[in-house]
Amino acid sequence: MAEPDRWQGGTDDPDEATLVQRALEGDQESFAALVRRFQRLVFRVVGGFLRNPADVEDVAQETFVKAFAALSTFRPGAPFAPWLIRIATRASYDRLRQRRRAGETAWEDLAPAEQRAAQDLMQGSQPEDQAAARDLAERALARLAPKDRQALILTHLQGFTTAEVAGAMGCSALAVRLRLHRGRRAMRQAVESLLNRKTDAN
Repeated sequence: MAEPDRWQGGTDDPDEATLVQRALEGDQESFAALVRRFQRLVFRVVGGFLRNPADVEDVAQETFVKAFAALSTFRPGAPFAPWLIRIATRASYDRLRQRRRAGETAWEDLAPAEQRAAQDLMQGSQPEDQAAARDLAERALARLAPKDRQALILTHLQGFTTAEVAGAMGCSALAVRLRLHRGRRAMRQAVESLLNRKTDAN
């Protein structure tokens, strides 16, 4: 069962549609209430893309600024959370593009813990150092197509169901499953590529 606060706030608050309608009419307090209701969700989504806390804070705030500016494009009656997640995802990608370094990661660029995590994964073992495994996953995720990356992050890092991811991405559940399959395969290939470059260098 989904967490009660994943998509919305407390039951004592005005319903989502009412808050959105008031915000569309220019009521800034209603939009502030939407920010309070969904800020945890936005921080979780952005935190799945970015590790630096300052970046997460900045992009989360940017998400709500962009949402307020684009509020007139929101379709009344539609769920607010998936629309907001799409904005958070695009803002996260923009920040990643700004920070992405040119060139391909070499085996020597990995920390020793990441190298051990890569070898464990290729042997079918669970890495002991989960922080290193996450860092390695981020390197591999950075090479994926944006939609595949989004599907993996929302599913595996954020714990959303396939149906919820489909709603957030504006596609079918089948399309999400296909992107997950393709993304997992691409991540495995990325780790294999790192290991191959290690072998070639020896």
